Amino acid sequence: MQTDTEELRLAWTALAGQDVADGWMTIPLGGAGPRFRAGIHYPGGYETLLVGFRGITTPKRADLPAGRGFTVSAVPEAAGNGFTQWIGVSRQPNAPDDMFTQMAADIVGSLAAHAGRAESWLFGLLLARIRAWQEFMRPPRAGILSPEAELGLAGELIMLEALIGAGADPGSVVDAWQGPARSLQDFLFAVHGLEVKTSLSVNGFPASISSLEQLDAAQGRLVLLAAVRLCMQQTGRTLPEIVTGCRALLSALTMSLNAFELQLLNAGYFDSVSAEYVRTFDLVDIRIFPVDDAFPGMLRSLTRPEIRSAEYVLDLDLVSVPSITVADLTSHGVF
Repeated sequence: MQTDTEELRLAWTALAGQDVADGWMTIPLGGAGPRFRAGIHYPGGYETLLVGFRGITTPKRADLPAGRGFTVSAVPEAAGNGFTQWIGVSRQPNAPDDMFTQMAADIVGSLAAHAGRAESWLFGLLLARIRAWQEFMRPPRAGILSPEAELGLAGELIMLEALIGAGADPGSVVDAWQGPARSLQDFLFAVHGLEVKTSLSVNGFPASISSLEQLDAAQGRLVLLAAVRLCMQQTGRTLPEIVTGCRALLSALTMSLNAFELQLLNAGYFDSVSAEYVRTFDLVDIRIFPVDDAFPGMLRSLTRPEIRSAEYVLDLDLVSVPSITVADLTSHGVF
């Protein structure tokens, strides 16, 4: 749900080089509605996306995101078109203009897709999208996922596809997908937490457990551990192809697609560098283990309080407790 980046570039080009000593030059983004304007503030002359709101309290400067190549500010002098408050997102000097354009297009597309929501909710979405982009651009990230992160994201997305293929409601699955937001488990359903571990290993299935809490039941959720084994085959799919497949599953669900895109940003996935991901993954199998008393995990609830923290590696090929399939999750009440 992204607006045409070319429209933004054309608008900023039309505004550039004007003989203006001080003040704003703006132009509406025709395809996105009156809430959005492209602008340039002189002196300085750096590109700005202006977003209008009605009835929100003027935010304090300290409450607005800052840094990572752009600034965010309240722009009272731009008020108009029925909007009482405008927020400007401006590119900083030396920041790459192509990435800023992508961010601006993503913000416009996200808010336009939720045009019927309350103004305060839309303002919160604006801040959430900006902070997601800040996290994406945080050093030392160079815009490309590490091989380990690429594999992990591929596994989570393949699990997302499998859940929908097994009959789970697509919107509920996207809402449950919280791995990129650094939740304890990758999918948080109403009663179950589903943690996904992905491996290319042929001999053994090493699964790194990051904490005593990761597999422990929390907030009334039962924990399931999914072992997603992939192999690299020419007939497989690259990470961008897997992303495209997920988008196709969600194409009719605007709100879910936007939530999905936000989690991709949180995960550090960016379409502009998709050509860098050339490994092709094929699914071998998915085994799911209920984390119960028979499961060989180190859990906070079963660990003496003197042990403050622990990380460990499980070989899931050696786990003797019975596993279930994705199709079995229905009878277990996951969806």
